[in-house]
Amino acid sequence: MRLILLVLFFTSLFACEHKDIKGAYNEYMQSKQNYIEALLDHDKPSQIFYLRKIVTCGHILDFDVRKYQKVLNKKLPSLSDFKVNIKDIKKEEKILSRPKKKKIIKKHTKPKPKFQNPLKIESDYINFINDDPIEVELSSKMKVKYSNFYAKKSKVYYYIFEIKNAKLRDNIVKKINNYEYKIIRYTQNVIRLVITSKQSLNINYSVKNKLLFVNILSQNPKPKKYVYKVIHYNKIVVIDPGHGGKDPGGIGYNHIKEKNIVLPIAKDLKQELVKRGYKVYLTRKSDKFITLKDRTTFANHKHADLFVSLHCNIAPKHPEVYGIETYFLSPARSDRAKKVAKLENSAIGNLRTTTQNIVLNFLNKNKIIDSTKLALDIQKSLIYNLKKHYNKIKDGGVRPAPFWVLVGSSMPAILIETGFISNKREALRLVNKTYQKRYAKYIADGIDNYFRKNP
Repeated sequence: MRLILLVLFFTSLFACEHKDIKGAYNEYMQSKQNYIEALLDHDKPSQIFYLRKIVTCGHILDFDVRKYQKVLNKKLPSLSDFKVNIKDIKKEEKILSRPKKKKIIKKHTKPKPKFQNPLKIESDYINFINDDPIEVELSSKMKVKYSNFYAKKSKVYYYIFEIKNAKLRDNIVKKINNYEYKIIRYTQNVIRLVITSKQSLNINYSVKNKLLFVNILSQNPKPKKYVYKVIHYNKIVVIDPGHGGKDPGGIGYNHIKEKNIVLPIAKDLKQELVKRGYKVYLTRKSDKFITLKDRTTFANHKHADLFVSLHCNIAPKHPEVYGIETYFLSPARSDRAKKVAKLENSAIGNLRTTTQNIVLNFLNKNKIIDSTKLALDIQKSLIYNLKKHYNKIKDGGVRPAPFWVLVGSSMPAILIETGFISNKREALRLVNKTYQKRYAKYIADGIDNYFRKNP
């Protein structure tokens, strides 16, 4: 009996003094610190005392104290047999710091209706927006189903769009071109869009962003063929590819020669104009040298209505310069025009400026206005259309200049500087076959425009 009482006495002596969580935790942490000090001091009674405190307080705190219990069971362990783990201490602190979750007793109550913004409330009714193409506004809960069939007896094609979960305020009936459509109520919550026609239709539809879009086309429509109106069958055009033979013209980027660029463009231009009903002649069809005088003489001999000379610009000291320019015969009014004319006129040899101006004042005076109109139409066509396919197309403008290749012609005559072959980008374009064909086509468009306004 005494032994039992003694055990109970010592148990109560070593037990945790605090029953509340906060007090038990403080005592638990202090006991651990005191236990470590007892180990270092080799104080065995104190070790047992504080181990008991750790274990009893740990149970109150619901901590894992199996390590301490094990050490206590061995009674007097050495310092090397027990290591305090700092991570375990941190975990214990986290567990204690967590607030206990309160048990929530759910009551069976009806949920409160959610507030709806009246501006965002969807309508149950469809909203008809447009009739050609057909556009119908839907709500998110509406569903569309499409079907079609052919009624043999009545020989009518039916194309039906069934809209479920929808309402209709008023029936709609409309007739457009070769078909008729109706929007009617089929059942209480189903609306039908019915398209009828005596010929097969090509129906393209989509349902996106709460919108039913229906585009209606005739089945297998005949493709429209572009037909050139042959209204210029009596017009004669002479095309002059500049330079040729021993005269290479300008030599630009990567040794590209002017004479080799303008000839293929001239041939493409001839082919394009012939398709449109013109009679077309070339001053040269191959790499052949022809004098400037012989070129205009040839045009006069053919009784040409127009004379178009093709050349390339060059600025060796300024390879960044680029652009398209068109010139008509007239005394030069700018230094730029004088320089270009001097370069192109080099084939005629030395001729004093005074003599040039006297000749220009007597030749082609009555054709300068017509030449200006032609130059403007071609320049406008080239710039406008080339910009659709290429970037950095620069309009160098229409300028007057004393080009001797135009002197002596008895018809409107212009000279087109197709681009700067000293500029890398423009030179590479000018040798490209696709670019050449487009260039020729847009010159032909400009000639067409000129004759429409000046028949």
